[in-house]
Amino acid sequence: MKKIILLVIIFAHTVIITAQVTVNDPIILAYFPSWSENYTSTNQDSKLRRIPPFVNYVFLAFAKPDLRYTKDSFDISNTGIEMSYDGCTLKESIAALKNKGIQVILSIGGETYWTSNTIYDQIEYQQIKDLVDDFGFAGIDWDFEPNGSFANIGSPENVQHFIDFFNNSRAIMPRSEGYILACAPSGVGALGGQSNNDTASPYAFENRNTLTGESDTELYNGPAQTNGINLFGFSATGHMIPVIQSVGNKIDIIAYQGYNAGGSMNRSIMYDAFAYYAEQYDFKVVAGIHYPNEPWGPYYEYTHENVASLSNHIKTHPDRQGKKDGIMIWQLLLEAANSSAYSYLNVASKVLNGSTEATAISEANSFSLAPYSGGADGCTTGGGDVYCGVTEYNNTADYPTPNTSVYYSCKIWENQWYANANEIPGENSVWLETGNCTEDSACTLSINEEELLENIAIYTNNGFIYIEELSNKDTLKTVHVISISGQKLMSKSLDNGRLEIDMRSLSKGFYILELDFGQYRIGKKISVN
Repeated sequence: MKKIILLVIIFAHTVIITAQVTVNDPIILAYFPSWSENYTSTNQDSKLRRIPPFVNYVFLAFAKPDLRYTKDSFDISNTGIEMSYDGCTLKESIAALKNKGIQVILSIGGETYWTSNTIYDQIEYQQIKDLVDDFGFAGIDWDFEPNGSFANIGSPENVQHFIDFFNNSRAIMPRSEGYILACAPSGVGALGGQSNNDTASPYAFENRNTLTGESDTELYNGPAQTNGINLFGFSATGHMIPVIQSVGNKIDIIAYQGYNAGGSMNRSIMYDAFAYYAEQYDFKVVAGIHYPNEPWGPYYEYTHENVASLSNHIKTHPDRQGKKDGIMIWQLLLEAANSSAYSYLNVASKVLNGSTEATAISEANSFSLAPYSGGADGCTTGGGDVYCGVTEYNNTADYPTPNTSVYYSCKIWENQWYANANEIPGENSVWLETGNCTEDSACTLSINEEELLENIAIYTNNGFIYIEELSNKDTLKTVHVISISGQKLMSKSLDNGRLEIDMRSLSKGFYILELDFGQYRIGKKISVN
């Protein structure tokens, strides 16, 4: 009978990343809905992988605020991300975009995932970070729409939630290690409102009539086509002011939703209000636009012409020239006969990078989508189980990298060269057997292996694993700690039949404790909480 040792350890984790948060070009950002992704296994092409590099930032929508993810598992089934493929393919997609110079940011929340008032206590920030690290996301976007709208986002409770998101995220995802923290608030969030206001701001509630040249007749008439007076009358107006004043220095990008904001024809005033605070707190401002038609309304319709005008306003803003502010769109895959979300962003990119408005509009549809041609790094789990620190062989997958280890039929194998799908270990010479593994319940331990385990004691204390041989047989040579993805994290040899392993520097999740007896390798999965 197989013996299983389950260890539970509690510790913290720090990942060292050398990259800094830099923005080299004006930001051209798009939401990509994960539920709209497609994938053709025959050529590995997909909508996500075809994004052209003039789009330099992508918000992948959406993950659940209360997502659950185990580090190194690449299992997205409990994250809310609705891709049509597994986690390893998603990682490869993100790497493919990164190779083009496109940063992918994980968007958390959206309209549908803020389901209850109890969800805030269920957010596991470390698990969010583990997901970001494993998949190569550049950071996270807090898309906070409590109870599915902006109606009550300015309440003291919701303002505090927003502040908490950034305090807790930045504590474990520091800017110095390259993590980007963004948010997508309401477009009226930096204008002064009746509940949240900043009298020191040029865009204070008291200045509404001077700024717009209008009386208060249409202040609360959202659908009216005004010069902006009704932007000051929403319940969401001003909701970002206390958030910025509290944690503005912890935010890298504010990509405000400059749509579903009524009928005001004055769209630049929303950018100007956020720009005022960006000068003080040093974040980037990205003006959100919508590809027609807006779901609520439409009271305002973005066109190539007004996107070009807004982009020029951003480029020539007297306080923000050279600051790399930009344009965001919801969502990337919307299109009609002669225009698309892509063409809107193409116009914005051209204007922000120096083209005239007329040239950008005339060249709106002058872009191409390049099919994916391979070359990005994925992972080898393929959704399969892991035994002795090695992923189970997948007969539908290619293994292009030599010396890749797989588990198959109670043994560990390594490929000598490129292994094609269905070149099965033990049946094709591309694979060499490198060891035994009996962790799989389908395998049975030999009498010798049973005897070896009976001679070993394993116990834990305060983040350490202690291993001791109960006799002087000197059979256990080395112990390896291996991540679920197969990465060997550390190796220790016994000293006088004893061994101490410090696990405190590792993160929560599952690991493999591989006991190397020379002739036998016996793997034990351990759970670290």
